[in-house]
Amino acid sequence: MAYIALYRKWRPGSFRDLVGQEHISRTLSNAITSGRIGHAYLFSGPRGTGKTSTAKILAKALNCEKGPTPDPCGQCEQCRKINDGSSMDVFEIDAASNRGIDEIRDLRETVKFAPVDGRYKVYIIDEVHMLTAEAFNALLKTLEEPPAHVVFILATTEAHKVPATIQSRCQRYDFKRITVEEIKERLSYIVGAMKLEAEDEALTMIALQADGGLRDALSILDQCSALSEGNITADQVRQILGLVGHDWIYRMTEAVAGRRAPEVLQIIAELLRSGMDLRQVLTEFSLHLRSLMIYEAAGTVKDMDLYAEREQVLQEQSKFFSPEQIMQMIQRLHEAMNEMKWSPQPRITVEVALLSLCRPSAVPSAVPSAEPPAAASEASSGSGQADSRIARLEAKLVQLSAALSSRAAQAPKPPAAVPRQKPAAPAAPAAQSAPATVRPEDAKVWEALLQKLQDPRKAPVLACVSQGEFAGMTGSQFFIRFKGTLMASLTMRNYRSQLETILQEITGRELRLSCSGEDRPAPPPRPPQKPQPAVPKEPEPVPVNLEDMPPEERAPLEKAFHYFGDNVVEIEGEK
Repeated sequence: MAYIALYRKWRPGSFRDLVGQEHISRTLSNAITSGRIGHAYLFSGPRGTGKTSTAKILAKALNCEKGPTPDPCGQCEQCRKINDGSSMDVFEIDAASNRGIDEIRDLRETVKFAPVDGRYKVYIIDEVHMLTAEAFNALLKTLEEPPAHVVFILATTEAHKVPATIQSRCQRYDFKRITVEEIKERLSYIVGAMKLEAEDEALTMIALQADGGLRDALSILDQCSALSEGNITADQVRQILGLVGHDWIYRMTEAVAGRRAPEVLQIIAELLRSGMDLRQVLTEFSLHLRSLMIYEAAGTVKDMDLYAEREQVLQEQSKFFSPEQIMQMIQRLHEAMNEMKWSPQPRITVEVALLSLCRPSAVPSAVPSAEPPAAASEASSGSGQADSRIARLEAKLVQLSAALSSRAAQAPKPPAAVPRQKPAAPAAPAAQSAPATVRPEDAKVWEALLQKLQDPRKAPVLACVSQGEFAGMTGSQFFIRFKGTLMASLTMRNYRSQLETILQEITGRELRLSCSGEDRPAPPPRPPQKPQPAVPKEPEPVPVNLEDMPPEERAPLEKAFHYFGDNVVEIEGEK
Protein backbone atom coordinates (compact mmCIF):
# COMPACT_ATOMS: atom_id res chain seq x y z
CA MET A 1 0.00 0.00 0.00
CA ALA A 2 1.31 3.48 -0.89
CA TYR A 3 2.53 5.70 1.93
CA ILE A 4 0.06 8.37 3.04
CA ALA A 5 1.43 11.68 4.27
CA LEU A 6 0.72 12.54 7.87
CA TYR A 7 -1.38 15.62 7.05
CA ARG A 8 -3.68 13.37 4.97
CA LYS A 9 -3.64 10.43 7.34
CA TRP A 10 -4.48 12.56 10.38
CA ARG A 11 -6.97 14.86 8.68
CA PRO A 12 -9.89 15.45 11.10
CA GLY A 13 -12.91 13.24 10.37
CA SER A 14 -15.47 14.92 12.61
CA PHE A 15 -16.11 18.25 14.26
CA ARG A 16 -14.61 16.92 17.49
CA ASP A 17 -11.25 16.41 15.77
CA LEU A 18 -10.93 20.04 14.60
CA VAL A 19 -8.05 21.76 16.40
CA GLY A 20 -8.31 25.38 17.42
CA GLN A 21 -11.66 26.07 15.66
CA GLU A 22 -14.16 25.29 18.41
CA HIS A 23 -16.31 28.34 17.57
CA ILE A 24 -16.88 27.01 14.05
CA SER A 25 -17.42 23.36 14.92
CA ARG A 26 -19.94 24.27 17.63
CA THR A 27 -21.91 26.59 15.35
CA LEU A 28 -22.11 24.10 12.49
CA SER A 29 -23.06 21.26 14.83
CA ASN A 30 -25.93 23.28 16.29
CA ALA A 31 -27.09 24.30 12.81
CA ILE A 32 -27.23 20.67 11.66
CA THR A 33 -28.99 19.54 14.83
CA SER A 34 -31.65 22.25 14.52
CA GLY A 35 -32.08 21.73 10.76
CA ARG A 36 -30.94 25.28 9.87
CA ILE A 37 -28.66 24.28 7.04
CA GLY A 38 -27.56 27.16 4.83
CA HIS A 39 -27.32 26.95 1.07
CA ALA A 40 -23.90 28.69 0.85
CA TYR A 41 -20.94 29.00 3.23
CA LEU A 42 -17.71 31.03 2.99
CA PHE A 43 -14.72 29.65 4.89
CA SER A 44 -11.84 32.13 5.15
CA GLY A 45 -8.56 32.02 7.06
CA PRO A 46 -4.82 31.25 6.84
CA ARG A 47 -3.52 28.14 5.15
CA GLY A 48 -3.49 24.87 7.04
CA THR A 49 -6.17 25.83 9.57
CA GLY A 50 -8.84 23.30 8.49
CA LYS A 51 -11.06 25.00 5.91
CA THR A 52 -11.19 22.15 3.39
CA SER A 53 -11.31 19.54 6.16
CA THR A 54 -14.31 21.31 7.71
CA ALA A 55 -16.01 21.40 4.30
CA LYS A 56 -15.63 17.63 3.92
CA ILE A 57 -16.85 17.04 7.47
CA LEU A 58 -19.93 19.12 6.70
CA ALA A 59 -20.52 17.14 3.51
CA LYS A 60 -20.33 13.86 5.46
CA ALA A 61 -22.61 15.22 8.17
CA LEU A 62 -25.27 16.06 5.56
CA ASN A 63 -25.05 12.81 3.55
CA CYS A 64 -24.24 10.26 6.28
CA GLU A 65 -26.70 7.34 6.38
CA LYS A 66 -27.32 8.15 10.06
CA GLY A 67 -27.82 11.82 9.38
CA PRO A 68 -28.01 14.61 8.94
CA THR A 69 -25.94 14.43 12.10
CA PRO A 70 -23.14 16.52 13.62
CA ASP A 71 -21.23 13.28 14.30
CA PRO A 72 -20.86 11.37 11.00
CA CYS A 73 -20.01 7.72 11.51
CA GLY A 74 -17.23 7.58 8.93
CA GLN A 75 -18.03 3.91 8.27
CA CYS A 76 -21.05 4.00 5.99
CA GLU A 77 -20.75 3.95 2.23
CA GLN A 78 -21.39 7.66 1.81
CA CYS A 79 -18.76 8.60 4.41
CA ARG A 80 -16.17 6.30 2.86
CA LYS A 81 -16.79 7.69 -0.63
CA ILE A 82 -16.44 11.26 0.60
CA ASN A 83 -13.22 10.38 2.42
CA ASP A 84 -11.58 8.78 -0.61
CA GLY A 85 -12.97 11.38 -3.06
CA SER A 86 -15.16 9.02 -5.13
CA SER A 87 -18.57 10.37 -4.14
CA MET A 88 -20.85 11.41 -7.02
CA ASP A 89 -22.56 14.04 -4.86
CA VAL A 90 -19.53 15.93 -3.50
CA PHE A 91 -17.54 17.98 -6.00
CA GLU A 92 -14.23 19.56 -4.98
CA ILE A 93 -13.25 22.25 -7.49
CA ASP A 94 -9.94 24.11 -7.57
CA ALA A 95 -10.75 27.67 -8.59
CA ALA A 96 -7.09 28.40 -9.31
CA SER A 97 -7.15 26.10 -12.36
CA ASN A 98 -10.90 26.34 -13.14
CA ARG A 99 -11.38 30.06 -12.92
CA GLY A 100 -13.08 30.94 -16.19
CA ILE A 101 -16.70 31.59 -17.08
CA ASP A 102 -16.99 28.34 -19.09
CA GLU A 103 -16.31 26.18 -16.03
CA ILE A 104 -18.91 28.06 -13.98
CA ARG A 105 -21.47 27.67 -16.78
CA ASP A 106 -20.88 23.91 -16.75
CA LEU A 107 -21.37 23.96 -12.97
CA ARG A 108 -24.69 25.78 -13.39
CA GLU A 109 -25.87 23.07 -15.78
CA THR A 110 -25.07 20.23 -13.35
CA VAL A 111 -26.59 21.96 -10.31
CA LYS A 112 -30.16 21.33 -11.46
CA PHE A 113 -29.78 17.53 -11.35
CA ALA A 114 -30.77 15.62 -8.21
CA PRO A 115 -28.18 13.85 -5.99
CA VAL A 116 -27.15 10.35 -7.02
CA ASP A 117 -26.74 8.62 -3.64
CA GLY A 118 -26.99 11.14 -0.82
CA ARG A 119 -29.39 13.85 0.30
CA TYR A 120 -27.37 16.89 -0.85
CA LYS A 121 -25.05 17.81 -3.66
CA VAL A 122 -22.12 19.65 -2.10
CA TYR A 123 -19.85 21.89 -4.20
CA ILE A 124 -16.54 22.75 -2.47
CA ILE A 125 -14.80 25.56 -4.41
CA ASP A 126 -11.27 26.00 -3.03
CA GLU A 127 -9.35 29.28 -3.46
CA VAL A 128 -12.52 30.91 -4.73
CA HIS A 129 -10.86 34.35 -4.86
CA MET A 130 -9.03 33.20 -8.00
CA LEU A 131 -12.22 33.25 -10.10
CA THR A 132 -12.47 35.97 -12.72
CA ALA A 133 -15.02 38.77 -12.51
CA GLU A 134 -17.08 37.16 -15.28
CA ALA A 135 -17.06 33.82 -13.46
CA PHE A 136 -18.26 35.48 -10.25
CA ASN A 137 -21.08 37.14 -12.16
CA ALA A 138 -22.08 33.80 -13.68
CA LEU A 139 -22.08 32.18 -10.23
CA LEU A 140 -24.02 34.99 -8.60
CA LYS A 141 -27.57 34.03 -9.61
CA THR A 142 -27.10 30.32 -8.88
CA LEU A 143 -25.59 31.15 -5.51
CA GLU A 144 -28.51 33.38 -4.64
CA GLU A 145 -31.29 30.92 -5.45
CA PRO A 146 -29.85 27.39 -5.67
CA PRO A 147 -31.98 24.25 -5.71
CA ALA A 148 -33.00 22.90 -2.32
CA HIS A 149 -30.66 19.89 -2.62
CA VAL A 150 -27.47 21.94 -3.28
CA VAL A 151 -24.99 23.37 -0.75
CA PHE A 152 -22.06 25.57 -1.81
CA ILE A 153 -18.92 25.81 0.35
CA LEU A 154 -16.43 28.47 -0.77
CA ALA A 155 -12.95 28.39 0.78
CA THR A 156 -10.34 31.15 0.48
CA THR A 157 -7.25 32.54 2.14
CA GLU A 158 -7.98 36.08 0.88
CA ALA A 159 -11.59 36.90 1.65
CA HIS A 160 -11.14 40.58 0.74
CA LYS A 161 -10.80 39.55 -2.93
CA VAL A 162 -14.24 37.93 -2.95
CA PRO A 163 -16.87 40.40 -4.23
CA ALA A 164 -19.27 41.78 -1.66
CA THR A 165 -22.21 40.49 -3.71
CA ILE A 166 -20.92 36.94 -3.22
CA GLN A 167 -20.14 37.38 0.48
CA SER A 168 -23.61 38.77 1.22
CA ARG A 169 -25.18 35.55 -0.06
CA CYS A 170 -23.05 33.27 2.15
CA GLN A 171 -22.66 32.48 5.82
CA ARG A 172 -19.10 33.53 6.57
CA TYR A 173 -16.86 31.62 9.01
CA ASP A 174 -13.40 33.00 9.83
CA PHE A 175 -10.78 30.41 10.75
CA LYS A 176 -8.12 31.66 13.15
CA ARG A 177 -4.47 30.71 13.48
CA ILE A 178 -3.89 27.71 15.71
CA THR A 179 -1.85 28.50 18.82
CA VAL A 180 1.54 26.97 19.56
CA GLU A 181 0.19 25.04 22.53
CA GLU A 182 -2.68 23.54 20.52
CA ILE A 183 -0.35 22.45 17.72
CA LYS A 184 2.13 21.01 20.20
CA GLU A 185 -0.63 19.06 21.96
CA ARG A 186 -1.85 17.61 18.66
CA LEU A 187 1.72 16.67 17.65
CA SER A 188 2.24 14.90 20.96
CA TYR A 189 -0.92 12.87 20.39
CA ILE A 190 0.15 11.88 16.87
CA VAL A 191 3.69 10.98 18.00
CA GLY A 192 2.26 8.76 20.71
CA ALA A 193 -0.11 7.09 18.26
CA MET A 194 2.79 6.41 15.89
CA LYS A 195 4.80 4.95 18.80
CA LEU A 196 7.60 7.47 18.38
CA GLU A 197 9.53 9.51 20.93
CA ALA A 198 10.12 13.22 20.59
CA GLU A 199 11.82 15.80 22.76
CA ASP A 200 9.60 18.52 24.13
CA GLU A 201 11.89 21.21 22.69
CA ALA A 202 11.68 19.57 19.26
CA LEU A 203 7.87 19.65 19.25
CA THR A 204 7.92 23.28 20.40
CA MET A 205 10.25 24.24 17.56
CA ILE A 206 8.00 22.50 15.03
CA ALA A 207 4.92 24.25 16.42
CA LEU A 208 6.65 27.64 16.25
CA GLN A 209 7.83 27.13 12.68
CA ALA A 210 4.33 26.06 11.58
CA ASP A 211 3.16 29.68 12.10
CA GLY A 212 -0.38 28.76 13.09
CA GLY A 213 -0.95 26.05 10.45
CA LEU A 214 -1.39 22.47 11.61
CA ARG A 215 -0.84 21.10 8.11
CA ASP A 216 2.64 22.69 7.99
CA ALA A 217 3.42 21.23 11.41
CA LEU A 218 2.44 17.73 10.28
CA SER A 219 4.58 18.08 7.15
CA ILE A 220 7.61 19.04 9.27
CA LEU A 221 6.91 16.17 11.68
CA ASP A 222 6.67 13.79 8.73
CA GLN A 223 10.08 14.91 7.50
CA CYS A 224 11.66 14.65 10.96
CA SER A 225 10.25 11.17 11.55
CA ALA A 226 11.85 10.00 8.30
CA LEU A 227 15.26 11.28 9.45
CA SER A 228 15.11 9.99 13.01
CA GLU A 229 15.19 6.39 14.12
CA GLY A 230 12.23 6.46 16.45
CA ASN A 231 13.44 9.50 18.45
CA ILE A 232 12.97 13.07 17.22
CA THR A 233 15.49 15.48 18.76
CA ALA A 234 15.80 19.25 18.72
CA ASP A 235 19.09 19.05 16.78
CA GLN A 236 17.42 17.06 14.03
CA VAL A 237 14.60 19.59 13.77
CA ARG A 238 17.10 22.44 13.70
CA GLN A 239 19.08 20.68 10.99
CA ILE A 240 16.04 20.00 8.83
CA LEU A 241 14.63 23.51 9.17
CA GLY A 242 18.01 25.22 8.74
CA LEU A 243 17.73 27.03 12.06
CA VAL A 244 20.72 28.81 13.58
CA GLY A 245 20.01 27.82 17.18
CA HIS A 246 19.79 29.62 20.48
CA ASP A 247 23.41 29.16 21.48
CA TRP A 248 24.73 31.06 18.46
CA ILE A 249 22.19 33.85 18.90
CA TYR A 250 23.01 34.20 22.60
CA ARG A 251 26.73 34.43 21.78
CA MET A 252 26.07 37.10 19.18
CA THR A 253 23.91 39.10 21.60
CA GLU A 254 26.64 39.08 24.24
CA ALA A 255 29.27 40.09 21.65
CA VAL A 256 27.15 43.03 20.42
CA ALA A 257 26.43 44.15 24.00
CA GLY A 258 30.16 44.05 24.79
CA ARG A 259 31.04 45.76 21.48
CA ARG A 260 33.36 42.93 20.54
CA ALA A 261 33.40 43.39 16.78
CA PRO A 262 36.03 40.66 16.02
CA GLU A 263 33.91 38.07 17.83
CA VAL A 264 30.81 39.09 15.83
CA LEU A 265 32.71 38.63 12.55
CA GLN A 266 34.01 35.26 13.73
CA ILE A 267 30.48 34.07 14.57
CA ILE A 268 29.26 35.04 11.08
CA ALA A 269 32.17 33.17 9.46
CA GLU A 270 31.50 30.01 11.51
CA LEU A 271 27.78 30.09 10.67
CA LEU A 272 28.55 30.40 6.96
CA ARG A 273 30.97 27.45 7.14
CA SER A 274 28.15 25.45 8.73
CA GLY A 275 25.90 26.21 5.75
CA MET A 276 23.54 28.61 7.54
CA ASP A 277 21.54 31.15 5.57
CA LEU A 278 22.43 34.76 6.37
CA ARG A 279 18.82 35.88 6.17
CA GLN A 280 17.89 33.20 8.71
CA VAL A 281 20.65 34.50 11.00
CA LEU A 282 19.21 38.03 10.97
CA THR A 283 15.67 36.67 11.35
CA GLU A 284 16.47 34.67 14.47
CA PHE A 285 18.53 37.52 15.91
CA SER A 286 15.61 39.92 15.47
CA LEU A 287 13.21 37.36 17.01
CA HIS A 288 15.49 37.09 20.04
CA LEU A 289 15.60 40.88 20.38
CA ARG A 290 11.79 40.89 20.14
CA SER A 291 11.64 38.43 23.03
CA LEU A 292 13.94 40.71 25.08
CA MET A 293 11.76 43.73 24.24
CA ILE A 294 8.54 41.98 25.27
CA TYR A 295 10.13 40.59 28.43
CA GLU A 296 11.25 44.08 29.48
CA ALA A 297 7.80 45.51 28.75
CA ALA A 298 5.57 42.76 30.18
CA GLY A 299 7.88 40.74 32.43
CA THR A 300 6.97 37.54 30.56
CA VAL A 301 6.67 36.14 27.05
CA LYS A 302 3.84 33.74 27.78
CA ASP A 303 1.23 33.64 25.00
CA MET A 304 3.36 36.10 22.98
CA ASP A 305 6.32 33.93 22.06
CA LEU A 306 7.51 33.43 18.48
CA TYR A 307 10.94 32.10 19.39
CA ALA A 308 11.04 29.49 22.14
CA GLU A 309 13.47 30.62 24.83
CA ARG A 310 14.14 30.07 28.49
CA GLU A 311 13.00 32.82 30.81
CA GLN A 312 16.29 32.71 32.73
CA VAL A 313 18.22 33.70 29.60
CA LEU A 314 15.78 36.52 28.84
CA GLN A 315 16.16 37.82 32.38
CA GLU A 316 19.94 37.94 32.05
CA GLN A 317 20.22 39.39 28.56
CA SER A 318 17.39 41.92 28.93
CA LYS A 319 19.80 43.93 31.13
CA PHE A 320 22.15 44.48 28.19
CA PHE A 321 20.00 47.06 26.36
CA SER A 322 17.26 49.54 27.08
CA PRO A 323 13.88 49.21 25.28
CA GLU A 324 14.74 52.14 22.98
CA GLN A 325 18.03 50.53 22.00
CA ILE A 326 16.35 47.19 21.27
CA MET A 327 13.80 48.86 18.98
CA GLN A 328 16.60 50.65 17.11
CA MET A 329 18.49 47.37 16.71
CA ILE A 330 15.43 45.56 15.35
CA GLN A 331 14.83 48.38 12.88
CA ARG A 332 18.45 48.20 11.69
CA LEU A 333 18.22 44.42 11.20
CA HIS A 334 15.01 44.76 9.18
CA GLU A 335 16.69 47.37 6.98
CA ALA A 336 19.56 44.95 6.38
CA MET A 337 17.15 42.15 5.43
CA ASN A 338 15.56 44.44 2.85
CA GLU A 339 18.97 45.47 1.50
CA MET A 340 19.99 41.81 1.10
CA LYS A 341 17.42 41.39 -1.70
CA TRP A 342 19.37 43.73 -3.97
CA SER A 343 22.91 43.43 -2.63
CA PRO A 344 25.44 41.59 -4.86
CA GLN A 345 27.27 40.54 -1.66
CA PRO A 346 24.75 39.76 1.11
CA ARG A 347 27.54 38.85 3.52
CA ILE A 348 28.90 42.40 3.42
CA THR A 349 25.42 43.77 4.14
CA VAL A 350 25.08 41.51 7.19
CA GLU A 351 28.54 42.37 8.48
CA VAL A 352 27.94 46.11 8.10
CA ALA A 353 24.60 45.83 9.95
CA LEU A 354 26.01 43.85 12.87
CA LEU A 355 29.16 45.98 13.18
CA SER A 356 26.99 49.12 13.24
CA LEU A 357 25.24 47.66 16.30
CA CYS A 358 28.64 47.36 18.00
CA ARG A 359 29.36 51.08 17.63
CA PRO A 360 28.95 53.08 20.86
CA SER A 361 27.13 55.89 19.05
CA ALA A 362 24.58 53.47 17.56
CA VAL A 363 23.70 51.24 20.52
CA PRO A 364 25.39 52.19 23.84
CA SER A 365 25.34 49.27 26.23
CA ALA A 366 23.29 49.41 29.41
CA VAL A 367 25.60 46.96 31.22
CA PRO A 368 28.21 48.69 33.44
CA SER A 369 30.85 46.07 32.66
CA ALA A 370 30.28 46.29 28.91
CA GLU A 371 31.80 49.83 28.73
CA PRO A 372 35.03 50.87 30.47
CA PRO A 373 34.83 53.85 32.87
CA ALA A 374 37.18 55.86 30.68
CA ALA A 375 34.88 55.49 27.69
CA ALA A 376 31.89 56.50 29.80
CA SER A 377 33.64 59.63 31.10
CA GLU A 378 34.80 60.49 27.61
CA ALA A 379 31.23 60.20 26.30
CA SER A 380 29.88 62.36 29.14
CA SER A 381 32.56 65.02 28.59
CA GLY A 382 31.78 65.00 24.86
CA SER A 383 28.11 65.62 25.53
CA GLY A 384 29.00 68.45 27.96
CA GLN A 385 31.21 70.11 25.35
CA ALA A 386 28.40 69.89 22.82
CA ASP A 387 25.95 71.54 25.25
CA SER A 388 28.43 74.33 25.99
CA ARG A 389 29.02 74.94 22.29
CA ILE A 390 25.26 75.15 21.63
CA ALA A 391 24.89 77.64 24.51
CA ARG A 392 27.64 79.87 23.07
CA LEU A 393 26.05 79.81 19.63
CA GLU A 394 22.65 80.74 21.05
CA ALA A 395 24.21 83.65 22.99
CA LYS A 396 25.91 84.95 19.84
CA LEU A 397 22.60 84.72 17.99
CA VAL A 398 20.86 86.80 20.66
CA GLN A 399 23.63 89.42 20.63
CA LEU A 400 23.48 89.66 16.86
CA SER A 401 19.72 90.13 16.94
CA ALA A 402 20.09 92.88 19.56
CA ALA A 403 22.74 94.67 17.48
CA LEU A 404 20.57 94.62 14.39
CA SER A 405 17.61 95.94 16.38
CA SER A 406 19.61 98.84 17.86
CA ARG A 407 21.08 99.74 14.45
CA ALA A 408 17.60 99.88 12.96
CA ALA A 409 16.46 102.12 15.82
CA GLN A 410 19.40 104.57 15.30
CA ALA A 411 18.80 104.94 11.56
CA PRO A 412 17.64 108.50 10.51
CA LYS A 413 13.94 108.89 9.89
CA PRO A 414 12.97 109.94 6.37
CA PRO A 415 10.68 113.00 6.19
CA ALA A 416 7.11 111.99 5.70
CA ALA A 417 3.87 113.89 5.36
CA VAL A 418 1.61 113.74 8.36
CA PRO A 419 -1.24 111.45 7.37
CA ARG A 420 -4.79 112.30 8.11
CA GLN A 421 -5.62 110.80 11.48
CA LYS A 422 -8.56 108.48 11.85
CA PRO A 423 -10.52 108.12 15.06
CA ALA A 424 -8.67 105.60 17.24
CA ALA A 425 -10.43 102.33 18.05
CA PRO A 426 -10.92 101.61 21.73
CA ALA A 427 -7.96 99.55 23.03
CA ALA A 428 -8.51 96.27 24.82
CA PRO A 429 -8.08 96.63 28.55
CA ALA A 430 -4.73 95.27 29.81
CA ALA A 431 -4.56 92.73 32.57
CA GLN A 432 -2.22 94.87 34.66
CA SER A 433 0.16 97.71 33.70
CA ALA A 434 3.72 98.24 34.90
CA PRO A 435 4.12 100.45 37.99
CA ALA A 436 5.31 104.03 37.48
CA THR A 437 8.26 103.68 39.87
CA VAL A 438 10.53 100.79 40.79
CA ARG A 439 10.69 100.06 44.49
CA PRO A 440 14.08 99.24 46.07
CA GLU A 441 12.94 95.82 47.29
CA ASP A 442 11.78 94.95 43.76
CA ALA A 443 15.16 96.00 42.36
CA LYS A 444 16.79 93.42 44.64
CA VAL A 445 14.67 90.71 42.96
CA TRP A 446 15.96 91.86 39.57
CA GLU A 447 19.57 91.69 40.81
CA ALA A 448 18.97 88.22 42.24
CA LEU A 449 17.54 87.11 38.89
CA LEU A 450 20.62 88.33 37.02
CA GLN A 451 22.83 86.58 39.57
CA LYS A 452 20.96 83.29 39.01
CA LEU A 453 21.53 83.59 35.26
CA GLN A 454 25.34 83.75 35.65
CA ASP A 455 25.42 79.95 35.28
CA PRO A 456 27.22 79.06 31.96
CA ARG A 457 24.35 76.74 31.06
CA LYS A 458 22.01 79.75 31.13
CA ALA A 459 24.19 81.99 28.99
CA PRO A 460 21.57 82.36 26.19
CA VAL A 461 18.95 83.48 28.73
CA LEU A 462 21.31 86.02 30.32
CA ALA A 463 22.34 87.41 26.93
CA CYS A 464 18.68 87.95 26.05
CA VAL A 465 17.47 89.36 29.40
CA SER A 466 20.43 91.75 29.76
CA GLN A 467 19.20 93.62 26.66
CA GLY A 468 16.21 94.90 28.65
CA GLU A 469 15.67 96.93 31.82
CA PHE A 470 13.63 96.20 34.90
CA ALA A 471 10.25 97.99 34.84
CA GLY A 472 8.93 96.95 38.25
CA MET A 473 6.73 94.19 39.63
CA THR A 474 3.35 93.67 41.27
CA GLY A 475 1.91 90.92 43.37
CA SER A 476 1.46 88.66 40.36
CA GLN A 477 3.57 90.10 37.49
CA PHE A 478 7.20 90.87 36.70
CA PHE A 479 7.86 93.53 34.03
CA ILE A 480 10.87 93.85 31.69
CA ARG A 481 11.06 96.61 29.08
CA PHE A 482 13.13 96.16 25.88
CA LYS A 483 14.13 98.66 23.20
CA GLY A 484 12.47 96.58 20.49
CA THR A 485 9.68 94.06 20.14
CA LEU A 486 12.06 91.48 18.65
CA MET A 487 13.90 90.86 21.93
CA ALA A 488 10.66 91.01 23.89
CA SER A 489 8.98 88.35 21.75
CA LEU A 490 12.16 86.22 21.75
CA THR A 491 12.28 86.25 25.56
CA MET A 492 8.59 85.45 25.95
CA ARG A 493 8.68 82.65 23.40
CA ASN A 494 11.89 80.83 24.42
CA TYR A 495 12.67 81.64 28.06
CA ARG A 496 9.40 82.56 29.75
CA SER A 497 8.85 79.32 31.66
CA GLN A 498 12.50 79.18 32.77
CA LEU A 499 12.46 82.77 34.06
CA GLU A 500 9.16 82.29 35.87
CA THR A 501 10.58 79.22 37.62
CA ILE A 502 13.62 81.20 38.82
CA LEU A 503 11.42 84.08 39.99
CA GLN A 504 9.31 81.65 42.02
CA GLU A 505 12.49 80.32 43.68
CA ILE A 506 13.56 83.88 44.56
CA THR A 507 10.24 85.33 45.76
CA GLY A 508 8.42 82.21 46.91
CA ARG A 509 5.31 83.02 44.87
CA GLU A 510 4.21 82.64 41.28
CA LEU A 511 4.98 85.65 39.08
CA ARG A 512 3.88 85.96 35.49
CA LEU A 513 6.52 87.42 33.18
CA SER A 514 5.49 90.39 31.01
CA CYS A 515 7.90 91.75 28.37
CA SER A 516 7.27 94.90 26.30
CA GLY A 517 9.18 96.69 23.54
CA GLU A 518 9.06 99.93 21.58
CA ASP A 519 9.84 100.09 17.89
CA ARG A 520 9.94 103.24 15.72
CA PRO A 521 7.11 103.38 13.22
CA ALA A 522 8.08 102.47 9.69
CA PRO A 523 8.06 105.35 7.13
CA PRO A 524 4.98 105.47 4.89
CA PRO A 525 5.47 104.18 1.36
CA ARG A 526 6.14 106.71 -1.38
CA PRO A 527 3.18 107.51 -3.63
CA PRO A 528 3.49 105.99 -7.07
CA GLN A 529 4.52 108.44 -9.83
CA LYS A 530 2.38 108.74 -12.91
CA PRO A 531 4.22 107.97 -16.15
CA GLN A 532 4.64 110.98 -18.50
CA PRO A 533 3.11 110.57 -21.97
CA ALA A 534 5.69 110.22 -24.73
CA VAL A 535 5.95 113.16 -27.18
CA PRO A 536 6.09 111.99 -30.81
CA LYS A 537 9.26 113.09 -32.58
CA GLU A 538 8.94 114.93 -35.90
CA PRO A 539 10.58 113.11 -38.79
CA GLU A 540 13.57 114.80 -40.34
CA PRO A 541 13.26 115.87 -44.00
CA VAL A 542 14.78 113.54 -46.55
CA PRO A 543 16.67 115.20 -49.45
CA VAL A 544 15.52 114.14 -52.91
CA ASN A 545 17.53 114.62 -56.16
CA LEU A 546 15.13 114.86 -59.10
CA GLU A 547 17.88 114.45 -61.67
CA ASP A 548 18.60 110.88 -60.48
CA MET A 549 14.96 109.75 -60.77
CA PRO A 550 13.48 108.14 -63.89
CA PRO A 551 11.28 110.38 -66.05
CA GLU A 552 8.02 108.63 -65.21
CA GLU A 553 8.54 109.27 -61.46
CA ARG A 554 9.99 112.79 -61.83
CA ALA A 555 7.07 114.25 -63.82
CA PRO A 556 4.39 113.90 -61.05
CA LEU A 557 6.71 115.46 -58.48
CA GLU A 558 7.47 118.45 -60.66
CA LYS A 559 3.74 119.06 -61.17
CA ALA A 560 3.07 118.85 -57.43
CA PHE A 561 5.92 121.23 -56.67
CA HIS A 562 4.67 123.87 -59.11
CA TYR A 563 1.13 123.44 -57.77
CA PHE A 564 1.88 123.87 -54.06
CA GLY A 565 4.63 126.39 -54.40
CA ASP A 566 7.73 126.84 -52.29
CA ASN A 567 6.16 125.80 -48.94
CA VAL A 568 6.11 122.03 -49.49
CA VAL A 569 9.63 120.68 -49.43
CA GLU A 570 13.14 121.68 -50.24
CA ILE A 571 14.41 119.72 -53.22
CA GLU A 572 18.12 119.38 -53.81
CA GLY A 573 19.13 121.47 -56.83
CA GLU A 574 16.01 123.60 -57.04
CA LYS A 575 12.92 124.81 -55.14
